[in-house]
Amino acid sequence: MNLIELHNVHKKLSERFCLEGINLIVKQGEFVILKGLNGSGKTTLLNLILGLDVPDSGEVKLDGYSPLYPKSKNHVGAVLQTVKPPKETKVKEFVELWRSYYPNPLSAEEILSTVNLEGKHDDFLDKLSGGEKQRIIFALGIADKPKCLIVDEPTKELDLEGKEDFWEQIKRCREMGITILMVTNESSDQDKIKALATRSITLEWNKEDGKSKIVAVEIIRDTPDLKQKGNSTVESQNLLSMLWRQTWIEFLKLSRNRIYLLGLLLFPCMVVFLTPNEQAGKIELLCFAGISLLTFAIERLGNVIATERSEGWLKLLRVSPLPPTVYLAAKILVSLAILTVNLLLVLLLGAWRLGIHENLGRWLVMFFSFILGIIPFVILGLALGYLFKPKSVNVITGLSIPFALFTCGLPLPVSKPVQDLIAFSPFCHYGRLVMWSAGMSNDNYVSIDLLWLLWAACIFGFLAVWAYQHDAEVQR
Repeated sequence: MNLIELHNVHKKLSERFCLEGINLIVKQGEFVILKGLNGSGKTTLLNLILGLDVPDSGEVKLDGYSPLYPKSKNHVGAVLQTVKPPKETKVKEFVELWRSYYPNPLSAEEILSTVNLEGKHDDFLDKLSGGEKQRIIFALGIADKPKCLIVDEPTKELDLEGKEDFWEQIKRCREMGITILMVTNESSDQDKIKALATRSITLEWNKEDGKSKIVAVEIIRDTPDLKQKGNSTVESQNLLSMLWRQTWIEFLKLSRNRIYLLGLLLFPCMVVFLTPNEQAGKIELLCFAGISLLTFAIERLGNVIATERSEGWLKLLRVSPLPPTVYLAAKILVSLAILTVNLLLVLLLGAWRLGIHENLGRWLVMFFSFILGIIPFVILGLALGYLFKPKSVNVITGLSIPFALFTCGLPLPVSKPVQDLIAFSPFCHYGRLVMWSAGMSNDNYVSIDLLWLLWAACIFGFLAVWAYQHDAEVQR
């Protein structure tokens, strides 16, 4: 059975580098070593195999499927460089989260005992030593007793003891019948490779034409007849269980960020500076609530995504069977929960401070109009997080608020052509929806406002998907 297949794969990264005509098959039971000098394209090749990048031409299959499909990784583990689990989580919490991605996972105790971390259940991930962090990453790769394990430069940063421990784990994987594709150039690993590997493949980059090709294939030994002892039955993934675990972890991370929580609670208190007048104060309250929601929607989600990208957490997720829709849905749910709390505090404090008297029905209409209208901008924050680094997201957020105020539909002394242009802004339709919900506008086109916001959500959603698929951070 072929677990990895590449047929005539081409990938151009620049004018001076491209993978050309790569043909590679890794059969079940093999232990294949991928070698080559720095810059020969080994990491690029792994990115193609794992679906972190797509070829310009040719075909790539992982366990019989395109690696772009999450189900291709149901029984494939990966141990990569430049990945980092979320630091705000504890070891067992993180392992339980990772288990939820797989149809037939080992228990958390089995996973941790495999890498000798049984006593670390309640330790935070960022408090582990370098060697322990490496073992956690390895543990994730074997969480489902995979058919195939893909490993990138595993011993590069390890000391002698760490290397010995790693190769003992590899021996156990081979005893379980796990197929392995490993990238390594470490001279200290050569004796271990000769004792375990079945084949080595060498990539070489030609300086003159900029092309990288497979230039040598060495058969080290015949592929042993190993019986797969792992889980081979593919079961349907429990998406609800994944979503629950992912959302719970997001809430845990948030609850441990005390500075962020303090800001979330204190920001609504600024309503005390608004004009204590029912009519004028009501307009100010609506503007303040809108600005508050937009700031948290765009900045909160955008910053979180951008930070997780830069730290390597998203790269780790991309090589798991977790569907991106589940990850994104968890982010959106948590963001909407934050925005709900923020909006409730603003409206309650505003009504008390400004003496606004409205019936319950009116407050409910206002509340749901705010929440419904903010969804496109939550998705926009998601897209910005995939497109930019954290500092850039902060700058964009700072610029978007004045733009939102200018285009939200407030009566401003601007020319007719400018007003016509403002009508195309999603901020304008959000503002009109909110003003209508507060009974301060006789807008008879609420359905059009909702359709514009739906259109904006779709556009921002397509942008987020495109940015996710072309994320340069995960290709490093």
